[in-house]
Amino acid sequence: MERWIPYGPQAKRRTLVQRAAAPLPYPAPRNVIIQYEQAPARIVRNFQRLGVTAASPSAYVQTYGL
Repeated sequence: MERWIPYGPQAKRRTLVQRAAAPLPYPAPRNVIIQYEQAPARIVRNFQRLGVTAASPSAYVQTYGL
């Protein structure tokens, strides 16, 4: 430690002070509320009567499993 930081009083160093530029002002908020109308819904009802077909339960199990 003694090698890098010698004992004794430190010499006065010159201090440079340079002020930063003034910050740019933020733009004023617009505070605009946008309300959209509800989109029109289109409902299509289409029923198809496909009928009922008789089937064997054992054939169903063989085809589709349990």
